[in-house]
Amino acid sequence: MINVFSDLQILLLNLFFIFLFFFVYLKFIEKKIHQLTNKLLIFLASGSAMVLCMTFSISIGPGQLIDMRYVPFIVGAFYGGRRIAFLLFFILITYRLGFGSSGFYMNLAGSTILFISLWFTIPFFERAVNLTKKMRCVMEVAFLSALFTGTTLSLFVSNIMNTKDLLSFIVFLYLQIAGVLLFVKFIEKAKNDIALAEEIRKFEKLKSVSEVAASISHEVRNPLTATRGFIQLLSDQNLTAEEKNLYISISLEELDKAASVITDYLTFATPSLEKIEMLELNKELDTVLKTVTPLALANTVEIDIQKTEAIHVAGEREKFHQCLINLIKNSIEAMPHGGKLIIKLQELNGKIVMTVEDTGVGMTNEQIERLGTPYFSTKVDGTGLGTMVVFSIVKAMMGEIKVDSKIGKGTCFTILFPAVDPSHSSTEQPAEQVTSLPPVSIKENTAPLAFKAGK
Repeated sequence: MINVFSDLQILLLNLFFIFLFFFVYLKFIEKKIHQLTNKLLIFLASGSAMVLCMTFSISIGPGQLIDMRYVPFIVGAFYGGRRIAFLLFFILITYRLGFGSSGFYMNLAGSTILFISLWFTIPFFERAVNLTKKMRCVMEVAFLSALFTGTTLSLFVSNIMNTKDLLSFIVFLYLQIAGVLLFVKFIEKAKNDIALAEEIRKFEKLKSVSEVAASISHEVRNPLTATRGFIQLLSDQNLTAEEKNLYISISLEELDKAASVITDYLTFATPSLEKIEMLELNKELDTVLKTVTPLALANTVEIDIQKTEAIHVAGEREKFHQCLINLIKNSIEAMPHGGKLIIKLQELNGKIVMTVEDTGVGMTNEQIERLGTPYFSTKVDGTGLGTMVVFSIVKAMMGEIKVDSKIGKGTCFTILFPAVDPSHSSTEQPAEQVTSLPPVSIKENTAPLAFKAGK
């Protein structure tokens, strides 16, 4: 019984070698490589597995070895073709000759018969259109190999039928047939999974393109249609000067909306930074507040700013402003009945951490997962462009975004940027001067500041 378990361990080790090399080969299939390179990889994987299987084999008599060499031989021949089968056959008999001439000719006869059967079966395997037909070809060859091995050893090895070796021999035959079938099925499933994954990637790309195209056409068509209508009205000779100025003003506003949409899409499509400079976050945040404070006042949102000492990041000023404005506006609009918005800056473990936390409606886990994807928005009339731009700009600045949200309690955006030492760069430029914002004021200190909107 101890010998049976020892022999089983060797056979399982053989199967492990085969699995290892074919697993590595399948990893290369995922990459689009030349057909000749693909054949070479099959040959190397199969040949290496055969050599290792023959190196770790079970001796049942003088010059009589049993192992799983025929499993990689059969699988490699089917997937490599006739030329690879011939090369594998050459390796098989050459390496076997190195173990001595005892039993070599019997092994040569068996390998030759197996090679001939493979030679005539390979074309049927290559023309098979489904897994069932391929498995039938493999089953025939695997059964023939096991049958010949069993017949030969029972005729020429007198002690193969004794109690000690019979069980190991039966296990060997079953493992050889099962090994060939399982590895062929494993390879076919892996190839199908790779093909399916490629189709899914193509489908996702097409879906993203269609969503973006639909979003662009919808968001740009509306202001252009409105502009066209007002321009037609301008042709009326009975219009007063005041009405003409009103129509022109509205037309210009609609064109600005269309231009803003296009700018957002361009920022999302090409998030790379062109003019990188040193940005001091406290000053840049003050600049952004000039734009978002009126919206906060209109929505009765209290803004609490918690600053820190001077901290710097590398980025493009205009795009960074656009990123913060979109993020803060989304947070304010998530509080339609008023609330509190907390913006906090700090430096932790070499990272610049900016948190934007609101007390708004919150999001589900599914909504959080879809943030930053084309044409997804939690707002009824939203396009998702603002969040897409935020994610693109943060990524371009080598940062990352973490989102934590609970329905009815609010959302917290945490943005992490790599810290930059301003003394190592000569590109630092002074931030724009910040003017006072009625009815609030900005103080240059590190204490928390509160921006309170009137009721």
